[in-house]
Amino acid sequence: MCGSINVAVCFVETMEVTFSTFCLNFVILLALQTSVKPTALCPDRCLCTGGAPYTSLSVNCQGHRDIDHQQLSDQLDLLLSSNLTYGRLTSLTIINSSLMHVPRSVCHLTRLTRLNLQSNRLTRLPDNCLSNLTALMSFNASRNNISELQDGLFEGLRKLAQLDLSYNRISSIGLRVFNNTAMLNSLRGVYLQHNRIASLEPWPLRIGSTVYAYHKYKVPIDLSGNNISAFTNRMGWKVKCDVTVHIDLQLGYNPIKHISDVLRGWNISIAMALCMDKHKPPTSYVTFYGTRMHCDCVDFDVVRMLHYAHSTTMERIYCNNPSSFNNLYTVLYTVPLDELVCELTESCPAGCRCVHRPANATLHIYCSNTNLTVLPFVLPELPKSYTKYKLDFSNNRHLRLLEYRDYFVNTSILDVSNCNLDSIDFVMWKKLAKITQVFLAGNQLESLPSSVASVGLEAAHIGLGRNPWKCSCDDSWMSGWLKAVNHSLINPDAIVCSSPQRLKDRKILDISDVEFCVDPTSEAVRRALTISITSVASTVVVLLAVGVIVYRLRIKVYSRWKFHPFDRDECLGEDMLFDVFISCSSDDNLPHGNAIREQLEQRGYRVCYPPRDFVAGETIHENIYAAVVRSKRTVCLLSAHFLRRFVSVLILCKFYNS
Repeated sequence: MCGSINVAVCFVETMEVTFSTFCLNFVILLALQTSVKPTALCPDRCLCTGGAPYTSLSVNCQGHRDIDHQQLSDQLDLLLSSNLTYGRLTSLTIINSSLMHVPRSVCHLTRLTRLNLQSNRLTRLPDNCLSNLTALMSFNASRNNISELQDGLFEGLRKLAQLDLSYNRISSIGLRVFNNTAMLNSLRGVYLQHNRIASLEPWPLRIGSTVYAYHKYKVPIDLSGNNISAFTNRMGWKVKCDVTVHIDLQLGYNPIKHISDVLRGWNISIAMALCMDKHKPPTSYVTFYGTRMHCDCVDFDVVRMLHYAHSTTMERIYCNNPSSFNNLYTVLYTVPLDELVCELTESCPAGCRCVHRPANATLHIYCSNTNLTVLPFVLPELPKSYTKYKLDFSNNRHLRLLEYRDYFVNTSILDVSNCNLDSIDFVMWKKLAKITQVFLAGNQLESLPSSVASVGLEAAHIGLGRNPWKCSCDDSWMSGWLKAVNHSLINPDAIVCSSPQRLKDRKILDISDVEFCVDPTSEAVRRALTISITSVASTVVVLLAVGVIVYRLRIKVYSRWKFHPFDRDECLGEDMLFDVFISCSSDDNLPHGNAIREQLEQRGYRVCYPPRDFVAGETIHENIYAAVVRSKRTVCLLSAHFLRRFVSVLILCKFYNS
């Protein structure tokens, strides 16, 4: 009895130990199945984890790239089709594997809410697969080799909130992937950064306008680090002012040339963009962080709008040309609006620069000092209807004729200064009068047709300085005309005369009409000469009258004043004994001869008087001869006695004089 009892006790004790061991082994097996491998079907060299009742599964192949991708796919199909997982999984992760396509079994896990296929070798997402996972809320296939997103890929995934396809090779996105038919109304984040997308449709705006009713926050859409350079609207999306868009669109580090490329490609006008951004605070953000753009006139309207709206869109956008000041890339929002210009090459004259400057609505044509001989016939077309040409043809010394061109109609500034223009006709002047500013300084203009005075210059400002103006009597009208249009002249003080010499360098504005025709100096000289000539003539007349009177009364005057103006000594230096020899008849000695002798001697003359000074013993002829030779003058007292008795003496005197 006791033995039986002992055996029974021992049996019971043995059963308890066996049961405890079984329970322990069962718990250990259950733990291993739930925490290490759900089943023995886990792919080779991969780590599978999950938790009962097998609603989540993670397969991590730990980067073993040498695993055959087809074998791996078959093993995953076997695992996901087992009774332990099928119909139960809500979360599936397959990462760090050599998998090149999505296993077909994944397409049947309709209860999945989270699917993570990150860091594999997927090249394409299958058709008619993901659209079956209608409960899916999060899908991550980042860091694969996917090259395209085909139409219908996510169609019907109404609950999909997070979509991460970053770090792939996606270059093409079907037009219906994100359109209304896809019914992706719950998206709260789309991550496509670091792919190869080159052209972008406006589906980000469609997403932002659709999800607002459900989530009321800015949907992050990251497209940074792609190859986006073009924006198109083949999907036909139309923006509406009354539709609010809530997105945070990130387009940084793309080869985008202009911000306006986005608006132009998506058919959004500046006015519509302002309307869409009417909310305060803004409901949408579009950023281009790190993008190097062309900072030129193409973006002028957009940049002006963004400045006006105090938008952050331009933050960290750099100009693609280094600054000339510090060799660093300039931030777009620091560039003054007047520096947003464009160089135009089409139809730009050879050797010239054509620059569109939208800040002042002008198209500048820089042809200064380019050896022009005639004005260009064709210029680049004006970008806007209100844009005007600003023409700089200055410093072309071979340009001699100013001819009309059709583009003058749309010109606000014409500079032909410092050329060699020598004339402007009336017809050309009427055309110039319609241009806001005309610079004609420094040419060879000498005159203008007087008919230009009939042309009004109310709308024009003209520079005429530094020309060799002729200030002749025919140009006297210029002074009054210049005074009348003084308000339209540029630097009127530089309009000076070049000729005549009397008016050289004088301002034409300061010259009276009379001075153009009359030389004050010449007039003064003429008056002085007239007065002088009159005075001289009067003096000559007076002197002649006095001379005539004196001449007529000379004997009386000479006698009265004992004046002998014609007395002269022709015999200076000769040794003469007498000043005068008085030759007379002896019958006339007394009283006439002797009286003459006395008067002459009283006046200091030495007189040879025959009765006194003839030498006795010599013949009369010898004495007469000696007296004539030794006397400076001979005075013959002609009388009847003298003529009768001294004919021979007269003959002798005549012979001597000859």
